[in-house]
Amino acid sequence: MSYIIRVDDRLVHGQVIEGWIKPLKISMITICSDTIACDIMQKTLYKLSVPPHVALECDNIETVAKKIVEKKYEKENVLILISSLQELNVLVNNVLRFSEKTLLNTINIGGLRHCGNKKQVYRALCLDMKDIELLKELISKKIVMEYYILPDDKKLKLNDLVLDLEKTVKNEANK
Repeated sequence: MSYIIRVDDRLVHGQVIEGWIKPLKISMITICSDTIACDIMQKTLYKLSVPPHVALECDNIETVAKKIVEKKYEKENVLILISSLQELNVLVNNVLRFSEKTLLNTINIGGLRHCGNKKQVYRALCLDMKDIELLKELISKKIVMEYYILPDDKKLKLNDLVLDLEKTVKNEANK
């Protein structure tokens, strides 16, 4: 498998532990976050939340990008967790900065919960117009994004649905 990137604002939580680690035989989780990478308390709490047989890294976005380009995640089953589309875009930009071609696997957009003026478009996916613009920008960089909550769920290719999602978000905002 090598690695999968999952956008989930909760990062490590029960669904990741039970629904992702076991079925995909994940041996390492990498939290990709500039904030968490330099926060000893948060790193400690996340380390306590993963099973003992699963390694946990908390790296900044640039470090994760370098590891992707250098194929450091190819020898294990790695789940890379990132908390937002904004951070995902920074990761993609860093990967493209270190490599002439897009080396990223299909990205799972799995959990962006409701906050602020975001509109729920799927069960665990809430977006606003800034998110829609980020999705479009990522698509323009040849990034394939799929929405699903668990690995065995039906996968919806967001690249094909972004215009419909934009209409939904705009309609909800106008109510």
